[in-house]
Amino acid sequence: MTTVWSAGASLSLGAIVAPTSATNGLFFKVTTAGTTGSSEPTWASVIGETVYDNSVRYVSFSSTFADLQSINPSAIIELFTLQLSNALHGANTLYRFHAGSSLNANGKIIWKGNEYLRFPVQATGFAFQKGQLPRPKLMISNGGNQGSSLANLSFSAILLSVNETTPGNDLTGATLTRIRTLAKFIDAANFADGTNSDADPNAEFPQEIYAIDRKTTETREIVEFELAAPTDLAGVRIPGRQATRSLFPAVGTFTS
Repeated sequence: MTTVWSAGASLSLGAIVAPTSATNGLFFKVTTAGTTGSSEPTWASVIGETVYDNSVRYVSFSSTFADLQSINPSAIIELFTLQLSNALHGANTLYRFHAGSSLNANGKIIWKGNEYLRFPVQATGFAFQKGQLPRPKLMISNGGNQGSSLANLSFSAILLSVNETTPGNDLTGATLTRIRTLAKFIDAANFADGTNSDADPNAEFPQEIYAIDRKTTETREIVEFELAAPTDLAGVRIPGRQATRSLFPAVGTFTS
């Protein structure tokens, strides 16, 4: 079981620590015991790096890799959040849902204390191909999920409401986050007896964050969107500003 980092904590050799805000799927194992500093260290973003924290030393490792390599790995749970923007969509609504194909989860899944409701959704295309950034497709039922609190949810109705704020927006710019963990780590509240000794809210794969780039299909049955990485949207380039000689006269000059 991991512990979340805190200032002035005494850590023993082998203790597992999670950052206070973890989204990259890494844990940190104490390799030199000691006391943590007054401010949180800069955590590594790749496996195998050493992190220095006052007198404590850590090494980074994946929070899920070892479990995936076991003979009988736990099932992968896939969850989604869809965050609207008040400026673009007229509301800051946050939808949490899962596809209903995780284990026998015919209802809600609770992760980190939040409820993710079952909803007919198909998300594909997250794999990287030949070095190109993926542009996943998200297909959502337009008729809601019968028998749940989402039974009357129509995405066409959501689009109409959004387009009143920004004409023709169709949810463009909304943020979709893909969250994946293993079934063994989900909250104890998901189990009939209310217990799960392996529950760990910090054990998850790196979160994948995309923006809705455009609506590709809308019928009575489904609405489909194309997603893009935040740096892969039309009109976005890196770096955001180029250093040219007209702005910086010293560009291209050298001094001995």
